[in-house]
Amino acid sequence: MALQLFEKFILIALDQKKGRFLIDSFSLNYGLAGAILLELSDRNKIVIKNKRITIVDNKLTKNPIIDASLKLINKTKKDKKPRYWIYKLGNKSSGFKRIILKDLNEKKILRKETKNYLGKLIKIRRYPVVNPKEVNEIKSKLKKVVLEKEKPDIDVILILSLMASCKLTRILFATKKDHREAKKKIRELTKDIEISEAVSQTLKEIQAAIIVATTSTFVSSSSS
Repeated sequence: MALQLFEKFILIALDQKKGRFLIDSFSLNYGLAGAILLELSDRNKIVIKNKRITIVDNKLTKNPIIDASLKLINKTKKDKKPRYWIYKLGNKSSGFKRIILKDLNEKKILRKETKNYLGKLIKIRRYPVVNPKEVNEIKSKLKKVVLEKEKPDIDVILILSLMASCKLTRILFATKKDHREAKKKIRELTKDIEISEAVSQTLKEIQAAIIVATTSTFVSSSSS
């Protein structure tokens, strides 16, 4: 079953049994925005020119996440920097998450659970994994690249870069030794791996933008 990059990101960010997200909402939202932009780049829909995102193919795909993002970027009169789009798409992530979780539910990878509190005034939704095969395959592939030096494909590089930007690395690589190895390997991959210059540049710009967005938002919310 072929999954989009942003679907894989959501699956990695979920606790498989409890069905809740493992990282804070800022990291999740801006990480998801980064995953969407990287998916657009990987599909040759966008490139970065002069450190700004430019659409090179605005043909719609029938994927609601990709098409909504393309339309949003296409509406701007001037090209914007990745950081702008990380914030813009990140602020729309609630709707994107609903669509992604609904699709993963329909693909029978997740199950939707709703718990009511205070006489149904508060509803908490959880999405535990019911078919772990897809998730386990993604995680196994990531671990083999980091810990067993297996040659990575472009999807693995993009996912690892997102994980490093969104505090997910320590969750998958839990021990100090594995986490240290993962950080080192991700730095090597995003610096030296042979991928197209356009994707490489986009990856680095988006990775930096996610880190800035999550850090500045966290600091701002803490100080207030």
